Amino acid sequence: MKILFVAPWIPSPERPRSLILLRMLAAEHEVRFLGLVRNSAERRLAAQLPVADPVLVDNSRLGSVARSFRSLLTGDSLQTGYADPAALVPRLRQEIASWRPDAVHFNVFRTAHLVEAAAPVPVVIDLDEFRSEYYAQLAAEGSNPLWRALGRIEQPRMRAREQRLVQAGVPIILSGPEVPGPPTPGTAVVRSPCDFPLRPPGQVAGPVVLFVGRLSYEANVVGLHWFVRSCWAQLRAAVPDVTLRVVGADPPRSVRALVGDGIELHANVPEVTPYYADATVAIAPIFRGTGIQLKMIQSLAAGVPTVTSSTVASRAGVRDGVHLRVADTPDEWVRAVRDLLTDSASANGMAAAGREWAVAEHGTEAVRQQLARAYGMLSAPRPQRDSPVGG
Repeated sequence: MKILFVAPWIPSPERPRSLILLRMLAAEHEVRFLGLVRNSAERRLAAQLPVADPVLVDNSRLGSVARSFRSLLTGDSLQTGYADPAALVPRLRQEIASWRPDAVHFNVFRTAHLVEAAAPVPVVIDLDEFRSEYYAQLAAEGSNPLWRALGRIEQPRMRAREQRLVQAGVPIILSGPEVPGPPTPGTAVVRSPCDFPLRPPGQVAGPVVLFVGRLSYEANVVGLHWFVRSCWAQLRAAVPDVTLRVVGADPPRSVRALVGDGIELHANVPEVTPYYADATVAIAPIFRGTGIQLKMIQSLAAGVPTVTSSTVASRAGVRDGVHLRVADTPDEWVRAVRDLLTDSASANGMAAAGREWAVAEHGTEAVRQQLARAYGMLSAPRPQRDSPVGG
């Protein structure tokens, strides 16, 4: 099959889902890549992609921001406006006309506005998640008025576009099962690949509690601050020599200010694997968000006992007391982390079950099979369109 893979960025280790799914498709199909670039560094990244002669369209940061502001007036999603330079649609149509792909693979919601431009070629779109749900949460619970305002603006626009894709029968890939309720027709689950190495035995010096996450992501920062404010003093009282090790890219000043009182910050590290090897317990205190948290997948795959919220656990399909511990209130969090720090037998059993789940659901071979089933939707009968995709 000839597949044109279209992305609003250059897949890279910082965007592992995009990169690994591109590699999987390129290993079994003839794949051409069309993506947006902002600078020379991203052009160098594009040269490392597992495809020949990637097609690149300039998308300056200033132009992206200007188009997002314009979207405020047009009623379009700010996300799609951000990724819609004037040259993109003509170049997409040019590639389709000249290369004649059998299918077009659109990567994330920022490419959703391009679906019509690919006609009549069959398309599949990897939304990863129905992102409008996150913006609904942001509108209700954002950490400041600006975030809440953004959520109120963006949620209905994104939701309307998602609904039009569903109504038109566009095959949609999601990274995890929908919670709650039955799956939306025309969707397939392709989990984010994560062949994270199992840590070597006997290296934990402990007790170390590990938080890994992109620290420019608002939900990560809010969750980390909540844990420190609501749980850390109680946990230190229960386990006096415990250390909280925070590992992540681009920490804001508020996160840097947390350092001290047993809290370490390791910013912009080249590799997170050594930090999992040294951790006694990993935490994912995320109470708002969608999709499946990569930090949880990594910690389970590494064999690190893990504590997360019911929100994260339910979306992933992991079970409290089997694969990890689930906690929501401060007392539950302190008790769960303390138990895993002090009861090695229980912690080791849970870590083994968590590792088994991560390999079975997120290992390369499992995801390859999921991706093949998703592409099977291209040949399935389409539902009758209730309305056009555009609008």
